[in-house]
Amino acid sequence: MKKYKVAIIGNGGRSVSYGKAYSKCADVEVVALADSNPKNTRTMAKMSNLSGFASYCDWRELYDKHPDLDAVVIVTPNSLHREMAIPFIERGIPLALEKPITTTMQDSEAILRAAKKHRCRMLIGFVLRSAPFYKKVRELLDLGAIGNVLNIQADELGSYGVSSIICRSPWRRYQATSGGSLMEKSSHDMDLLNWFSGSRPVSVNSYGGRLLFNPNPNFPELCIDCGHKECKYHSTPEFSLAAGDAVLQDFAQHRDAEQVCIYNVDKDVADNQSVSIEYSNGTIANFMLSFNCSGPRSGRNFHAIGTKGRIWGNVEENELFLFENQSGKTSKIELGKIECGHSGGDEGHALELVKMLRDPSYMPAQDDYAGYLSNAVCIAADISRIEKRRIAFCYDADGFISFN
Repeated sequence: MKKYKVAIIGNGGRSVSYGKAYSKCADVEVVALADSNPKNTRTMAKMSNLSGFASYCDWRELYDKHPDLDAVVIVTPNSLHREMAIPFIERGIPLALEKPITTTMQDSEAILRAAKKHRCRMLIGFVLRSAPFYKKVRELLDLGAIGNVLNIQADELGSYGVSSIICRSPWRRYQATSGGSLMEKSSHDMDLLNWFSGSRPVSVNSYGGRLLFNPNPNFPELCIDCGHKECKYHSTPEFSLAAGDAVLQDFAQHRDAEQVCIYNVDKDVADNQSVSIEYSNGTIANFMLSFNCSGPRSGRNFHAIGTKGRIWGNVEENELFLFENQSGKTSKIELGKIECGHSGGDEGHALELVKMLRDPSYMPAQDDYAGYLSNAVCIAADISRIEKRRIAFCYDADGFISFN
């Protein structure tokens, strides 16, 4: 049996779902791991049940020493994607690249042009396309269950743990390295809205900013020095465990940043944002991102209105409903048990790369152009939010976008 040789670059928490999935595949061998922090590599390998791999602190050394790889997974901070991806793209091997594709339009376009030139098939990390909830939404839309889609309302109401990760992470809290909170946290959602609309975005309007996590002179720099023990963001081991982020406790990058005050730590990303998107087929989508949320109906909510009915539900509660205008009937759609992270999408997404290896003609739907469109919406939304104006999309003959 042929064994496909795969390398994973970036060994933080997000890499575990890839490692676990590939450790179960008889025809896939993870031959190399790279991370600037060796502790992350050891932790990731243990959690993923991986062994017998070469380990590197510099991805360039991995690149030089493994010219015969069959595929590469890149799960690193967003601003590093172009630098790391293009050398592997030039080899023409399948590449799984964590979302967002990059942090700028220029870098995204460079990746697309390189992939086209070298015939590189890419899988962008939109794991939610593989989640049972969203797969069923797409299936119902394709079946015409609600007719033509008129409006989509979606939101992501981030928990205390999510807020902590965005605001305390050494790189997520900066626009330059993450691309902003909308891009870092909700490029998934922009991709889903693009996918469900069935057409391309043509304009964006957005409002928002940082209204909650602003400097407070009454709080010290570190939680350990703070008397406000009742603060929902007071950093203790129990805080992270209660927030559902226990897996991150084993990764040095998150742990080292965890003690800083969420209000006083230096950052420049928004903590709330609303986005309205107009599509070429007339569909209108509205999306809200807000942190500081917990309890019922938090997480991701979704509502699509069509000419024949409606679909709605909450992803974390794994509930989806269909209303049919003609019959007046409301049905609860069975989705099955969630077996892995990202509402059941992680493993299925990782296995998309295996499909690409086994079938040289297989092209995943969440490809580089899907990543480019999601990025375009996120970037346009931030321009709109900051400049307080509507952003129009102009497409050239190759599908590349300029903003007006």
